[in-house]
Amino acid sequence: MLSEIDQVVAEEIDLQGPGVAIAIVKDGKMIHSAGYGFANLEWSCPIEPDTVFRLASVTKQFTAVAIMLLEKQGKLRLDDSITTYLPDYPTHGRTITITNLLNHTSGIKSYTSLDNFFQEISKKDVLPGGLIAYFKDLPLEFEPGTGYVYNNSGYHLLGLIIEKITGMSYEQFIQQHIFQPLEMNRSYYMHNETIVPRRASGYERIGEIYRHAEYLSMSIPYAAGALGSTVEDLVRWDAALREERLLDTATLERMYTPTRLADGRLEEYGLGFRVTEYGGHRLIGHGGGIPGFHTFIARFVDDQAMIVVLANAPETNVERITRKIARYIFELPPVERTPVTLSEATLDKAVGAYVGENGFSLEVRRYGERLTTQGFIKDSLLPMSEETYYTSEDNEFELHFSEEQAGVYNALTLRIPIYRTITVSRKQG
Repeated sequence: MLSEIDQVVAEEIDLQGPGVAIAIVKDGKMIHSAGYGFANLEWSCPIEPDTVFRLASVTKQFTAVAIMLLEKQGKLRLDDSITTYLPDYPTHGRTITITNLLNHTSGIKSYTSLDNFFQEISKKDVLPGGLIAYFKDLPLEFEPGTGYVYNNSGYHLLGLIIEKITGMSYEQFIQQHIFQPLEMNRSYYMHNETIVPRRASGYERIGEIYRHAEYLSMSIPYAAGALGSTVEDLVRWDAALREERLLDTATLERMYTPTRLADGRLEEYGLGFRVTEYGGHRLIGHGGGIPGFHTFIARFVDDQAMIVVLANAPETNVERITRKIARYIFELPPVERTPVTLSEATLDKAVGAYVGENGFSLEVRRYGERLTTQGFIKDSLLPMSEETYYTSEDNEFELHFSEEQAGVYNALTLRIPIYRTITVSRKQG
């Protein structure tokens, strides 16, 4: 056991509540694998390295690799229109390619951002393809290839394409072509009804009380988020990719290349993998959130290092735990910040509501000489300059205000290390 990792976890979670499983690979070898907290609060069952968690959107990299395996077999091309395989899907007169689905540039509305998703859709059991009815006829949000909006609908369609080409269910294909060859024997499609040995229960915290997470039909996340696994199986996954047991290096590098939009802008997303860096180390990762679970896998591919953190409560800050562990294994110095003092008039430039993709909202308020935020983050802001702030709870989380006009900022960029960069706009009216 690494006592430093134990200390990181103790700072981040209630060890008597839901917890985390963590695995760490350094120089190609697993150096730490452990569970903290409880997999089931009713029976006080501890989390172990072989505890099975829902992966949520970490599923997307398995779906993307499945698509690339079909490309390798000559059964599809990434620049094919999706109507080659789903001829009845309405593309509104546009060409939407498989690449557009993989890198979230299709313009299709994400079903999880529909206003009625949690109230009317999330608990319904639907056949594969049944979910399409909720989004297929909606107008595209932008011309395919010209914008980027994280999109679960695109990965639902990728699952259908896999089924159409192979004649197998998505679940069967993933089991036979990924999980079984890699001996990921504790990885599954996480049906609610199936008995899954050592499955973690999912919780949410309401005030000081934990309760079971809200029900979600697992036919809904499907190829966008329905898989489950253990930290040790994900170590096998990382090793298989690194050792080219599924795909060659050239194919993987295509998947790890940031997406370039039609106007030349780069997005921190490749084909099923988020592409960023941390502390000067290239990071190929993905996070996931689903009722009861929060997950993160960070693969530092040039260092043969990996950190995976799986939690059975959505409030657990798996990204921050990952960062703290990364600072430890790469021997990075602590992040130091020194706040400056700004006038109330300068602070007021940032005050207002900001909105962005998939229903993102953040409101900045001023109380005397202090700014606070509500919405996506709830925290106090400390200024580093007139335009740049960090949050009091996490000094690596930065907010950059820009596009000043008529005494206010009209754009806000949030930099969430290892996770992503989000740019949003001031809400008008």
